[in-house]
Amino acid sequence: MPIIKNAEQIGTMTLEDGRVIPKYNVKTETTLTNIDTGQEYESEEAMQADIDDPNTSTTAEKIKRDVKVFAPSLKDMLGQTPK
Repeated sequence: MPIIKNAEQIGTMTLEDGRVIPKYNVKTETTLTNIDTGQEYESEEAMQADIDDPNTSTTAEKIKRDVKVFAPSLKDMLGQTPK
């Protein structure tokens, strides 16, 4: 199950020509998988608990992290021209 972080605007930047450009953290989907067992973790905490558990052979090196990044639309990146 992927860990989804939704896009959020974290501020703006004003260019010399007066355009205001939004700054975003983009949407991401992260899948954490144990490469030995194929187990997918529901959270960073669950993965870390498995690594820290002395009853398992899981180490940080045995974790695969797949991250899908969703770029904002061109319309969102261009910003607004002042009136």
